[in-house]
Amino acid sequence: MSEESRKTEMDAVWAMDIHKLPVAYVEVDVEGRIRQVNAEGCRMVGLPAEVLVGQLVWEFLSSGDKATSQRDFFEALRSEEAPVVVRRSVYRAFGAYLTHELHRGVLRDEAGVATGMGLVVIDVSDAEMAQREALQRVEWLEGALDAIPQAVVVSDALGFVRTMNAAAERLTGWGAKELMGRQLEDGLRIVNAVSRCGRALDFCATMEEPWNGDVEMETRDGERVAVWLSASPVVERESGYVNGVVTVLGAPRARRTVRAGAAAD
Repeated sequence: MSEESRKTEMDAVWAMDIHKLPVAYVEVDVEGRIRQVNAEGCRMVGLPAEVLVGQLVWEFLSSGDKATSQRDFFEALRSEEAPVVVRRSVYRAFGAYLTHELHRGVLRDEAGVATGMGLVVIDVSDAEMAQREALQRVEWLEGALDAIPQAVVVSDALGFVRTMNAAAERLTGWGAKELMGRQLEDGLRIVNAVSRCGRALDFCATMEEPWNGDVEMETRDGERVAVWLSASPVVERESGYVNGVVTVLGAPRARRTVRAGAAAD
């Protein structure tokens, strides 16, 4: 078999293999021009291979990504290290953009000289949209919590603080970021607690049964504050699983400063 025939056969095998891939694959030369693209790659941008081949790959990116992509491409060809995974926005033929994750690998000949780059492209548009929507929901909930005049502290099933509102920060003297990931008792230092039912205040027990009553708590600055406290389990609607406790504290009724060294009195 001649060298030309062998090359033609290998090209056919290579082309067949990339078209079997369930994700988009694009191969470009050292100038960034598309050498070959599989069926998923064509479907991703909505153009046939004969239109894509020969085009500069960054011509299909959003205007904000073109310069960055071009610079990163040539830096990756010169580098000895594997290119990092990046995210880019690709323009589709029917006028929409999709966000994709780009896994890149430099192609080299037997002498180690770069001959191009192979690009595996994974559409993450839905995942990014879901992440953006989740972030918006979190920001909305944080805003809603801050609008509540009572102090609110939310802890998970293990008793670690997950969020607290501005009123809770003012009452306890702790910042939300400082208490995040710490035990609830670190921020709510209860000195005395009295409920109408006579049960002792146990935050673990409130995952099974709510607790309401009057408490005296010590703030971060050593001030003792008398407040009304209500702790209730956080229950998932669909599963019924208890995944935390929400603690609400009313406005302080009395305050007094504890003398240094007298916190344990």
